[in-house]
Amino acid sequence: MFKILILGGGFGGVRCALDLDKRLKNEAEITLIDKNSYHLFIPSIYEVASAYGVRKDPFAVQLKKTICIPYADIFDGTSVDFIEAEINQIDLQNKKVRTQGDHIFEYDYLVIALGSETSTYDIPGVQEYAHQFKTLEDALFINQKLEDLSEQFTKGNRTEPFSFLICGGGFTGLEIAAELGCCSRVIKSRCKLKGRCSTITLFEAGSKILPILSEKERKTVKKRLTRLGIVIMENSPIEEIGPNHVKLKSGQKLSGDLIIWTAGIRPNQFLRSVKDLALSTSGKMLVEENLKSKGTENVFGVGDNVEFIDKKNYKQVPALAYVAIDQGKIAAQNIYNLVKSKKMKFYKPFYNVFIIPVGGKYAIANLGGLVIKGFMAWILGLIVDIRYFLSILSPYRALKLYLDEMTVFLKND
Repeated sequence: MFKILILGGGFGGVRCALDLDKRLKNEAEITLIDKNSYHLFIPSIYEVASAYGVRKDPFAVQLKKTICIPYADIFDGTSVDFIEAEINQIDLQNKKVRTQGDHIFEYDYLVIALGSETSTYDIPGVQEYAHQFKTLEDALFINQKLEDLSEQFTKGNRTEPFSFLICGGGFTGLEIAAELGCCSRVIKSRCKLKGRCSTITLFEAGSKILPILSEKERKTVKKRLTRLGIVIMENSPIEEIGPNHVKLKSGQKLSGDLIIWTAGIRPNQFLRSVKDLALSTSGKMLVEENLKSKGTENVFGVGDNVEFIDKKNYKQVPALAYVAIDQGKIAAQNIYNLVKSKKMKFYKPFYNVFIIPVGGKYAIANLGGLVIKGFMAWILGLIVDIRYFLSILSPYRALKLYLDEMTVFLKND
């Protein structure tokens, strides 16, 4: 039997594994390796961070259940084998992968979907003092900060507003800033405060937040953020970060109780250790139009660790969840085609649709030119989520996960 190895259980890796299982269930051994036991639903990570008022337990089980989908549930009833391990070495020449537990896995076809990691842009203090916002643990830390803030106000130990400094005006920074704005209103009401309980500042190094948006859409986003009490500082590149401050290149220094870093990502640095793997100057995998790694045989790349230039505009395809899913589908199709001695399919990128949650039951959706905003756009976002859950889980598990999310996340809306 053919041995297919998939490294990484993000959106692209999971989709690739499930599609291969459907096409080659009895013809291949399909193995997915990930360092976690769960698939993290990253689009809702900001919801976990701001889920104030959830009944507490020592292990935050209720919060974890909302965005952590066990691989055991995803691959139940399939022929996909899941291995929880961290990758230590990829040997392309001998077609072997070694894990930190010193286990060796051989393969005939390899899919690298190791994702990305936070980029600090070598700014002093980011690694030491800024709180990253990419993992479950990051979200739970911020959630605990909100609880601590509320407790300080309730006990009368604090009267001045709590200050959040959010570095990065992209999708992630905007989402967490908006949701913290909504959450702050809830804390103010429950703690019966007369004044504001928090100040939230969003920094963007470039001339405008979310450059992918049209001016009209950006104006709508800014108006919504301002209504939530968020101060937007564009043209504000950061020079350094200290224990409780952000210093801009202009010389301005702003103090804060919590500094959240959402300014960018970079490809998984582990890729640089893989001999004979073609990489771009930024460290991303270079792939052909069929997503096969350049200069290698039977090795494919999907997701954030891939550099793919869109020939329509000669720009890199953005790191979005549904883009990774599409790439996972193409990689699975092409591995199947290779097995069946068929011609491989070209990947045609599509990324002109997006839904941006902007706090509470409010979002902005661009459906290929049709712009919807407010409650209806928020509803569309919910539909997208449930469709994704149904694509990787049984109907019962998908609906249960969806209801678990709604039970927790609607508290502050």
